[in-house]
Amino acid sequence: MNKDTLKKHHFWILIGLIPLLVLIAFVVITSEVGAAIEQKVAAVAKTKAELATKQSPKPNDGITKLDKQKEELEKKQTALWKENWERQIGQAAGAQGPPKNLFRWPTSTKLARFNYTADYATNPDQLKFGAAIPDTTGEPNEFKKAEVYLAEFTNPRPGSPGTGMADIVAPTTFSGGWDKVLRHVSFPNTGTGTAGGTGGAFAGPGGAGGATGAAGWGDRQPTSEQLWLALEDIWVQRALLGQIKLVNDQIGAFAQVPLNDANNRPVTAPLERAFESRVWRVEIKAAPRPSDGRYVMTGTLKNLTDRLQLLGNGNNMTLNVWLSDDPNAQPFGFKIGGEFVPGGAALKILQTDDHVLPVGTTPSKLARVEQVFDTRTVPVRRIERVALGYRDSRHAAVELLTPKFKVYEEEAAKLAAAAAAPAAGPGGAMPGPAGVPMGIGGAGGSTAGVAEGGGPVDSVLDGNKKRYVQVTDAVRRMPVALCVLVDQAYVQDILMAYANSPLRFQITQTHWQRFRGTLGGLGTTGGSVSGGPDDVFAPVARGVEGTGFTPGGGGGLRPLPGFRPGGVGLPGPMGVPPVGPMGAGTPFGGGGSLTSVTESQLTSGLVELTVYGIVSLYEKFPAETTGTAMTKQP
Repeated sequence: MNKDTLKKHHFWILIGLIPLLVLIAFVVITSEVGAAIEQKVAAVAKTKAELATKQSPKPNDGITKLDKQKEELEKKQTALWKENWERQIGQAAGAQGPPKNLFRWPTSTKLARFNYTADYATNPDQLKFGAAIPDTTGEPNEFKKAEVYLAEFTNPRPGSPGTGMADIVAPTTFSGGWDKVLRHVSFPNTGTGTAGGTGGAFAGPGGAGGATGAAGWGDRQPTSEQLWLALEDIWVQRALLGQIKLVNDQIGAFAQVPLNDANNRPVTAPLERAFESRVWRVEIKAAPRPSDGRYVMTGTLKNLTDRLQLLGNGNNMTLNVWLSDDPNAQPFGFKIGGEFVPGGAALKILQTDDHVLPVGTTPSKLARVEQVFDTRTVPVRRIERVALGYRDSRHAAVELLTPKFKVYEEEAAKLAAAAAAPAAGPGGAMPGPAGVPMGIGGAGGSTAGVAEGGGPVDSVLDGNKKRYVQVTDAVRRMPVALCVLVDQAYVQDILMAYANSPLRFQITQTHWQRFRGTLGGLGTTGGSVSGGPDDVFAPVARGVEGTGFTPGGGGGLRPLPGFRPGGVGLPGPMGVPPVGPMGAGTPFGGGGSLTSVTESQLTSGLVELTVYGIVSLYEKFPAETTGTAMTKQP
């Protein structure tokens, strides 16, 4: 074909080539795009598969921040553990005050080396709770001595109440005696009498269910597990009673206040001052007597409340008055006579020979004043109940746990294996109460737990191994309950004291009701005697924010109908002396007798306050290895 023909018909020739070119392009494009799509689909499927394995995917930046927060949390957890542990042993700013140590061991030369000090991290004798207690010179058997173990509860001294935990709360009394309220391993009655008990040099006749003949510790040497449980009972009960003493001391303390003369001008003389407490205002003046120059104290007493206030046993109130700022000075007992002072009224203090200072005493200033309480005026009148390991309604369904002692963990594993296996035939092991094998780690015999009072070691200690609602490497949390007979004006003081307790105490529930018994003995219509075995420590209120009371009478621990919190088989109310006449021989007899004040006036302001809580007992803090994360002790 010549060129002219091609030029003439090139349009039609090109139209004929277009379908062919389009077909070629389509084939090429389809093959390339399909491969790319397949690759993308495979990549998407792979990504989906990877995401399916990650429930909460986080960016790398988020993961880095989370790891940093976790590290800071571990540091804070370690710091709090150390802080709480050292607070329990009375240590602050690297120094330790032994009197503030809540975990003191009984006083004994053989046990002294076990007491916690500032060197707890490096001293091998300062043991972790549950560790084996060495027996090099008979240390475990020290607990079988009344003058060592029982002295922690009561240790009377001539001329003073004593140094035991039951002594330091005096004149607050215990319902039926301390040995019916505080949990302890009992001792026999030695017949020499005691302050605060019902007989014996250190204790009553064995307490509730106590041993007779041989002491409750038995003939065997106590095990380390038993000794640690006994120590813990001492530590917790001593801390609980310490807060009652604190409340009494705070209410009995006076603070200096301004004093004006008859012309309303300030009085600045150091020997003429006014002091006020929560209840009283006292104006005191000390001046030399013209006849011989001996100083005599005079003044007035005013009731700051709107209620009648009694002055004390024998119709006397005693105020300790310090006559100088010398920290070693002994106070002068300023006695104020009278039976009572009506609300808002003032009483002129009549001068007697008791108001004359001893020969040679020259006061420099009236420095401070405090009230000396007796059984008639003490704010916390009586301790009705103290129960360790007792749950409130919030924790009633929580199963109590044992300490992380090796022997208990092994026994728990055996019990779990036995529960999974077929029932044992005749002669098989018989589990004790609450799944605890009979006689483990103890002197054998029954392990029925004694919730309150005294008893043999297998009941008091082996029968109360399950005592915590939570156990971790750092802390053991024990539920407790106590009931006190207190003036209604001081209910909040009790709650505040336990909320601020050195031994961390979380209040979980409270309730109160009017006291309808008598103070010289409890009758059938009031006090702690009411109902049967279930009539113990049952809450009336559902939490701290709402309190309630049970109408119809006494029994500060009366349960709701059909409700028994925790299911703990505590014993029924203890027996108490019969009602006796007021006067000599009663708690309010003193040196005189009541005249116009009736029993109803004595008890009109009293309530039975029950407090439930969780006590946190921190484990010994381990030495840090890295300074960052919390480490465990061996």
